[in-house]
Amino acid sequence: MSYIKSNLDTGEKLKWNARISIKVLILSYVIFLILGILASYFFSDLIIKEVLSVFFKINIGTASIVILTALIITVLLTPVYIFTYYGSDFAVSNKRVISKQGIVSRNVSEMNLDSIESVNLDQNVFGRLLNFGTIKIYGRGTSSVIFIGIDEPVKVRKLIQNKS
Repeated sequence: MSYIKSNLDTGEKLKWNARISIKVLILSYVIFLILGILASYFFSDLIIKEVLSVFFKINIGTASIVILTALIITVLLTPVYIFTYYGSDFAVSNKRVISKQGIVSRNVSEMNLDSIESVNLDQNVFGRLLNFGTIKIYGRGTSSVIFIGIDEPVKVRKLIQNKS
């Protein structure tokens, strides 16, 4: 059971609940992979001559460097993305909006629906094409709740603006 579902008040019902979008994670993974492969391809001579030949007595080609780079990026990013996905939890109930991030350390933000003053939507080009974005909810004073990288952000914004 998620953190949010286990901490609902009496009489409180969830109207919407989600995690960070898989599309966001896949898109950022692909971008890191492409940049890493391009960098390793263009700097392969430098990597082979200056780094690998000094520490290791092996002779490998550009293709091996590119494949090794892709493998390293995959091994390093996969656990980060798994923790990011399972560590995020966003919800809109009939009483409040709730954002939870983190697994080991936890950062929870919540705001009563009556306290909301504005709801802003941020979407870049990829977000518009793939239907994901970030919602920033501002309340009285300086308080805010942020839903990072969620699917269908326009629908969620309308849900919040209609006060559920």
